[in-house]
Amino acid sequence: MRDALDEQIEAFERLAPTLKEKHPGAWVVVARSEFQAAFPDFAAAALYAEAHFPAEQVLIRNTWPRTEFAPFILVGALG
Repeated sequence: MRDALDEQIEAFERLAPTLKEKHPGAWVVVARSEFQAAFPDFAAAALYAEAHFPAEQVLIRNTWPRTEFAPFILVGALG
């Protein structure tokens, strides 16, 4: 069963290439299946979403490219 959040996720995925190009590393707000605004941090995006869409499901997602990484783990004793 699809809900409003599913629609926002699909909209983000559709808009992602453009958003990543125009707003690299930004937190973007997607509501009503459209890009609404971009912010440098999550808190600002959340405040905007709460003020402009208080009774709606919105998606806040970062436009950083997904990268795979392995953490550095030191195994063994030093010295």
